[in-house]
Amino acid sequence: MSAINSSSVETKFHGHYHIIGMRRPFIVLLVFVSCAVGALLRTILKKSHIPIIVILSLIGVLLGVVGYFVNEFRVLIEYVAEIDPILFLHMFTPVIIFTAAFEMDFYIFRKSFWQIFLLSVPGFLLNWTLIGVLTYKINKYDWNWLISMLFGVIVGTTDPILSVASVKNIGLSKIVINLIKGESLFSDATTAIVFELFRDLVSDPHTEVAKEIIIKLVLKFIASTIFGFLSSRIVKYWLSHIVNDGLTEVILSFSMTYLIFFIAEWLGMSGVISLTVLGLLLDSVSFSPGVGEFIFRFWAMLTFLAHVMIFNIIGIVIAVKTFPYVTIRDLFFILTLYLALILIRGLVVLFLSPLLSCLGYGFNCRWGAVIVWSGMRATFTLNMALGISQSKDPGIAAMKNTILLYAGTASLMTLMINSTTVKKLVTTLGLCNITLPKRMAIYSAVQRIKEMEANTCSMLKLDRFVADANWTVTEEAIKIDYPYKFDIEEVSQIVRTLKCPDCNTDISDETTPQQIADILEEARLRLLTAQIASYQKQYHTGMLNQDAAQTLIGAAESCVDIRGKFMNIHEVKTYWESKGLLVSFKKLLSDCVYNVEDEKSKPSGKKILKLCHHIVFMDEFECTSYIITLLNLVPILIDFTHLDETYIKQLKICNYYFISLYILEASLKALAMGKAYIFHHWNQFELVIIIVGLIDIMIINIFKPLHPTYMIKTIRVFRIIRLIRVLRLLKLVIPRLINLLEKQTNKQLTVRYDIAKGYVQGEEDTKYLIEQISGYETISKEINKIMEKNKQDGMKELGLMQRDYPDIVTAVKTKQVVQTLLNTATETLKVLISSGIVDKNEEAKLQKMILQKKKNLGTLPSTIAPPTAEEFLHSISWLENEKKQIEFFQKRARILCYDYGDIICEEHEMPEGIHLIISGMTKLCGSSPSYGVANDVYELRKLKLVPYTDYLLSGAIIGELNCLTKQEMEYTVTCVTTVQTCFISMNDLFEAFDEFLECPSLEYKIWFKLALDITIKAFKEKLAYQDWSYKTCTKLPNVYVMDVPTHSKCDIYDGTMDDVILVHGSVRDCQIEQSYFAPCILPKTCYQVQGTAAVTKLLIVRTTTTMKRKNSSRCSNARPCHSCGRRQATIGNAEETDGSSRHSLNSDSVQGETAMTSTEGAARMV
Repeated sequence: MSAINSSSVETKFHGHYHIIGMRRPFIVLLVFVSCAVGALLRTILKKSHIPIIVILSLIGVLLGVVGYFVNEFRVLIEYVAEIDPILFLHMFTPVIIFTAAFEMDFYIFRKSFWQIFLLSVPGFLLNWTLIGVLTYKINKYDWNWLISMLFGVIVGTTDPILSVASVKNIGLSKIVINLIKGESLFSDATTAIVFELFRDLVSDPHTEVAKEIIIKLVLKFIASTIFGFLSSRIVKYWLSHIVNDGLTEVILSFSMTYLIFFIAEWLGMSGVISLTVLGLLLDSVSFSPGVGEFIFRFWAMLTFLAHVMIFNIIGIVIAVKTFPYVTIRDLFFILTLYLALILIRGLVVLFLSPLLSCLGYGFNCRWGAVIVWSGMRATFTLNMALGISQSKDPGIAAMKNTILLYAGTASLMTLMINSTTVKKLVTTLGLCNITLPKRMAIYSAVQRIKEMEANTCSMLKLDRFVADANWTVTEEAIKIDYPYKFDIEEVSQIVRTLKCPDCNTDISDETTPQQIADILEEARLRLLTAQIASYQKQYHTGMLNQDAAQTLIGAAESCVDIRGKFMNIHEVKTYWESKGLLVSFKKLLSDCVYNVEDEKSKPSGKKILKLCHHIVFMDEFECTSYIITLLNLVPILIDFTHLDETYIKQLKICNYYFISLYILEASLKALAMGKAYIFHHWNQFELVIIIVGLIDIMIINIFKPLHPTYMIKTIRVFRIIRLIRVLRLLKLVIPRLINLLEKQTNKQLTVRYDIAKGYVQGEEDTKYLIEQISGYETISKEINKIMEKNKQDGMKELGLMQRDYPDIVTAVKTKQVVQTLLNTATETLKVLISSGIVDKNEEAKLQKMILQKKKNLGTLPSTIAPPTAEEFLHSISWLENEKKQIEFFQKRARILCYDYGDIICEEHEMPEGIHLIISGMTKLCGSSPSYGVANDVYELRKLKLVPYTDYLLSGAIIGELNCLTKQEMEYTVTCVTTVQTCFISMNDLFEAFDEFLECPSLEYKIWFKLALDITIKAFKEKLAYQDWSYKTCTKLPNVYVMDVPTHSKCDIYDGTMDDVILVHGSVRDCQIEQSYFAPCILPKTCYQVQGTAAVTKLLIVRTTTTMKRKNSSRCSNARPCHSCGRRQATIGNAEETDGSSRHSLNSDSVQGETAMTSTEGAARMV
């Protein structure tokens, strides 16, 4: 017994000691070693053109060969080589299919669908047929037609990921990339059907081939598409109920992908098409804000790991299955097969090119060459070959290893040759050439980066900790070269187009119209990209809901491929105008039920009529009516059974009884409502039921004895007509249906308002980037003109919606305000965590509270009554809920009503007071605001007076600044709709200034509100690439407004100030005699300024939070050290008094120069 135990123990361990066990899951080791090798190769060969998966496949072949000679290693290798093809399919295919579909552009796919269909269905069938015929003719293994055609199916399909892996990041058009991906995805689905048919014909021939084909087509295409669509709706609905839980969303996307694929394949449908539809209908916006990018990275990682395992396993399988049978003749056939695959694919694309040119985005021979050369055989080819090799059918045993060898080596050859040379092909064909406008855009971007580096370098030189760094080495280390080389002619074009080398101004005369058109087109594309980024940012911050964000992003992407096409609100409107049927249907239902609205007529003075009125409008009367209708349903149903002959007399009496009750009900209603009874639709319907019932009785009792045969059919018809009595119950259902429709309508109107507001916000966000995008004054003006018009149209649409649906708009605005405040709470919590004030446990509690508040946003009402004039006064920022001030204005304010087209105030006239818009929309037309700068001075500046148009909605105030400065109006205000305003006269306003002088005074608070508004606009315009929303909130307690009287001097940037913004008037730098005009961010090289306008106001941002807000007339005298974060650039509008174009501001600055650009009029330290 001891010997047996000793023997059994020895078989479990290596050697005499029980240390190293023999039975270990080495398959797990193989998996993770493969992943580690893949990561290592990706690190080493990152800059190489060698395909990593080819090396992994060769490693797999090497492992298979080693296992062939080493017995100890053979068990593991054979275990891998016998992998189940079905397991192989379900393990790796879902990842690749979903990732490919998820990365596709849905709007490009929708337009190019028929091109993809031609390439993937007829194109694949032609490929398959030609390859099968060629295989039958040249193979030396006596394959019959079925086997040859089966082999054609296997090698005819392509991989959707690997086919575009080498070209998707080199500048190739998205249209071509989507064509390649779409063709691969749908040809894979076609391949699955054809492969199953021919595999069955080879292994189990039968006669009902046509029937099987029809069933498979219905299941694989139609049913799979429907299943994929329904699955996407379920996933979207599920995702919509997950709030800021990225882990759950990733798990959901991963699990649902495999579940949908498994269910589709299990039910005989195509998992490929179902996942393709799912991936196309999902995008980054389908997930919570901030999760989309992580989702893309997660699926990219899974795709890489899937390809690592696929090619490693296939390498092992090829070595184990085919190594003993490889001959020289096989090598010749493999080379012939590879060349044939390329040639046949090229002939098919050439044959289909006339049709492809007439569809979608068109087609050309260069696109065709790329599509032909990028057809990589991989996942599906290898999976089908593996399925053949693992088949237990002895009828195909002779050729299964050969098919595996040919399919595997053909796949490796396409990867080794095509994937390494397709990039060169694309470059040679000129499909990724960087045009001069693109190079100019990159040139401007690099210039911007260098400028910011120089500014940061200047700031760091003031930092006491790094001031003694080696700045020569630093400058060399941060030097950025241009990614694209320019020849002499291009350099001259750039210099001639951008700036004159002598006066540094734009030149437009020397550029050709074609050059301007090309630059405009490039600027348009970059502008659309910026708009999409704005919509995504609004979605991430919660300002746009999912439907609105997807609509706007889709509308922008649909404009990308239409030359010269800018996005406008009129085309965006088409996305919601088709949904107006619900409103019409709701109105129809409301008209049908008289008691939906308050339609009770006044009771008559007569007792009987008054009693009838009281009875009819009781709830019990309505309930009794519903009960009678339900009871009447019983004899009506008996009429349709075999019992009708038995109880014919009783049924006839029941019919009389219920008709009498209906007549009694109608009579009571007529007596109660009088003449109004007949005008309600529901009462008319009840009269029709009574009339039809009386005709039914007359036919049965009078005409049936006269014509018994003919009248039997008529009686049967009226028996069916009796069923309309059941429709009386709709009176109970319709009000609930109306409520449901109202909720859905409110939801659609909410999305509509979100779309319009998101569009306007996107126009405002990108407006400040135009100059950076275009880099050319003529183009900037043209784009500005287009975008300003588009913005005005969007504002007009917002105003019209606010007029038509004030309750819904108020609810939307309320939700957005709550969302903004919760976002601020989240940002504040992040700052507290990063600074160590809040630990992880406290963070979890606070984050949970904020998250719960965000979840509760969905419970807010969909309609909220708009505020009244009194409520508006309470919400004005400069009143701050001050009870005495509000009561003062309530006594003196007047409510004014204006009709469409009325003028509230005109340009160049003195203001009479301020108008607070309570409802309606107004249009402002005039010149752009001068902000206290005299007209004669304004005309001398580079930024001249230009026509100005804007729209103001409810909550806006007209004439604040003009009343404060007692200057004439700069614009005419016209009513676009009927408008109601709360008017406060100028005399009452100044009386309030004199009465409420306590600090902070009322006048100061109005200046403070205006200064903040002007400052935020200045920051957005001059520093458009930064996000100032949260920064403004954090700096608000340290901000105050300072007055600079004319000809008086004031010290700034004395160590207590972070930023100084000129919000009104003009100042002069006392040191270099340079003038600055509002609005302008004063440079930190300016330490003392002198007021040069009648009214000059500065907004000061202090460095600390401990100082209390100062009065506007006071100026801080404290002079601690300058902030280490100061900027050395002058940002804003500046005018040099001595006519010089350059000033030396700092001898230690980078290269020691500062430049005064003519377009901005700003001195920047470079």
